[in-house]
Amino acid sequence: MGSRPDRDERAGLRAFRNQLGVVAGIMPVVAFVLVVERESVAGLTVVGTALPLVALALTAAAPPATDPRWFAAVLAVDVAAVAFIRGDVPSIGVSALFTLPALWAGYAFGFRGAAVTTGFTVALLWIGAPGEWDVLDADDTARLVSLPLVIAAVSGTAAALTRRSRAQRDLLHDQAALLRRRLSEVSEREELVRAVIDSVDFDVLAFDGSGRTTVTNRGRGRTALDDLTAPTAAPGAGELVRRTLEGTEFEGEIVSVRRPDGSSRTYTVSTRVLPDEGGTGGVLVARDVTAERRALAARDDLVASVSHELRTPTTAVLGSVELAREVDGLPADAERMLDVASRNAERLVELVGGILEAAREERVDLVLAPCDLLEVIDAAVEAAGPAARAAGVTLRTTATERPVPAIADAFRMRQVVDNLISNAVKYNRDGGWVEVGAHTVGELVWVIVRDDGIGIADDDQDRLFERFFRAERVRSTGIHGTGLGLAICRQIARRHGGDLAVVSVLDEGTTVTMTIPTAGPGSTEVDA
Repeated sequence: MGSRPDRDERAGLRAFRNQLGVVAGIMPVVAFVLVVERESVAGLTVVGTALPLVALALTAAAPPATDPRWFAAVLAVDVAAVAFIRGDVPSIGVSALFTLPALWAGYAFGFRGAAVTTGFTVALLWIGAPGEWDVLDADDTARLVSLPLVIAAVSGTAAALTRRSRAQRDLLHDQAALLRRRLSEVSEREELVRAVIDSVDFDVLAFDGSGRTTVTNRGRGRTALDDLTAPTAAPGAGELVRRTLEGTEFEGEIVSVRRPDGSSRTYTVSTRVLPDEGGTGGVLVARDVTAERRALAARDDLVASVSHELRTPTTAVLGSVELAREVDGLPADAERMLDVASRNAERLVELVGGILEAAREERVDLVLAPCDLLEVIDAAVEAAGPAARAAGVTLRTTATERPVPAIADAFRMRQVVDNLISNAVKYNRDGGWVEVGAHTVGELVWVIVRDDGIGIADDDQDRLFERFFRAERVRSTGIHGTGLGLAICRQIARRHGGDLAVVSVLDEGTTVTMTIPTAGPGSTEVDA
C-alpha cells in the first residue's frame, strides 16, 4: 500500500554507522595484538588495519541516497581485512572478528547476504584446515566448528530481526498513509459541513454530551444564538440544550426575546439528540420568525375586525327578515324567499362567529384549576340531548371511574366536548348512537367521543384540522358548518399540553380522542 520513498534515502548513513561499528570492533583487537604478540605483526596486519579505515572514509563520503547494493563491496573489504590480520595472527580472538561483517551482512542484505557472507568467512577459516581435521585440539575445534556456527547464528539472527523490523516499518508506513487519507477525507467533510451550515439562513449550534458547543455558524453574523443566550430568553439556549440531553427533543419551540434596546424577536427552536463518540450530543437549530409572527398577528387582527364589522349588519338583516316573516298575508313565494334569506343569514352569522372564535383562541389565556372531566362531559351530554333526540341519535356516556380529575380550563374543555358531540350528532344518521367517556391512564387523561355515523373518507382525513375545510361529502349533504370546530378543539388540547386525534372509517363511524396531562400543561410530553 503506497510507495516508500524513504527506504533508501538513508542507506549511506546506515552504511557509515555499520562500518564505524566494524572499525570500532577491529581496532581494539589490533591494539591488543600489538601489545601481546608484537613479533607476529607484519605487513598483512597493516593492510588489514588500513582497509576498514579506507572503507569508513568512503562510506562517510558517500551520498545518503546511495544504492545500498554498492556497500556489498565494503563488506568484502571488511572480510578481506579480517583475513589479512588473521594471516599474521591466526588466533581465535582475531578469527572472531568475522562476526562483524557477517552481522552487517545479515542486517543490510537479509538472509541472502547472511548466507553469502557466512559461507565466504567459513571458507576463509577453513583454508589450510584439512590437515588439522585429523587431530583437533580445543583451539582447532573452536576455530573450525564452533566459530562458523556462531557466525552463521549471528548473521541469521540479524537478518531475521531486520526482516521483522522492516515488516513493522512497512506496516507503520501503510497505517500512516491510511491515516493521512482518512484525515484528508475528514477534513474535506468538515469543510463541506462548515460551508453548508454557513450558507443556511438559520442558526445552527452543535453540542457534545457535556453541553459544550462543538460547531456553530455564529461567525456568519447570525443573531439568534446571541439572543437565545441572553438572560431575557425564556427558555434560553442553555436550558434547551440541557433538556435535550435529558431526552426531551423540541420541535418548533417558540422563544421570545426582548433585547436591551426594547425591541423583541421571536424564534422557533428545534433540537435533536445525536450520537457522539464521547457519549450523547445534539444539535440546536434556531430560526427568526419575528416577521412571520407579526404577519400572522396582523392577519388575525384583520380577520377579527372584518368579522366583527360583518356581524352587526348581518344580525340586522336576520332580524329584519324575521320581522318581515311576521307580516300577515305574505304570498307563498315571498315566504319561501324569506326562508332562504333567513337560513343563509343564520349561516353567515354562524360563520362570522366561528371566525371570531378562531381569532380569539390564539389570544385568550387558559384559566387552569382542578376539575372533574366527567362533570364536564355530563353537562355537555345533557345540553346536546334535545338536538340528539331531534336527529334520532342516542347519546350515552361510558364511565369506568369517578371522578376523572385534571388541572385544566373547565370552560375550554366544555367547549371541546360540546363541539365533538355536536359533530357526532350532526354527521350521524337516524337511529345512530354517540358514546362519550373519559378515563385516566398514567399521567394522561383520555376523552373519547365515538359514533357510528357517516364517517370520513381517507383522502379527507389529512385535512381535517385545516381551518375552513369541509369534506366534499359533507358539503353535498347541505349540513351547515364552518370547518373551524376541529381546528379550534385541537388548538385548545395542545395549549393544555396534549393533542387531539381522529380515526374514521367511511360509512362506519368516527372516533375522536383528546389526551391532556392530568397535572396541567408542561407536566409531561404527549406524542402528537
